[in-house]
Amino acid sequence: MKPGLKPHPKKRTSRHQDEPVRNRLLRRMFRSAWRRKRKLAVTNRYEVGMVISEIMTGLLFIAGSILMFYPQMKRIATVLYLLGSITMLLRSGLRGSYWFRLKSLESDEQQEAGPEGDWTR
Repeated sequence: MKPGLKPHPKKRTSRHQDEPVRNRLLRRMFRSAWRRKRKLAVTNRYEVGMVISEIMTGLLFIAGSILMFYPQMKRIATVLYLLGSITMLLRSGLRGSYWFRLKSLESDEQQEAGPEGDWTR
């Protein structure tokens, strides 16, 4: 600054007045990005679990079917069929758990959004 000049007094411009609004918008954007990332992580985990469950179920039933051709292996084949049926039941439980988890994430989003709702979509 040159000697003898006084600093200009700060004027309140619209830029300074909008700063809190800008901060709120940024926070909302970061929260929304975090929610999307969290939802994607939950979806990926459950999808991996469901795919592994389906592969295991298929392998158990195929192994049981092959062993049915050998009369001395009938007991092992029956156990494999039983295990395949149990994994089918677990797969249904996993799918239900995934559905409930997504619903809880959505209800958390709506509670954070407040009465005006989330209009960012």
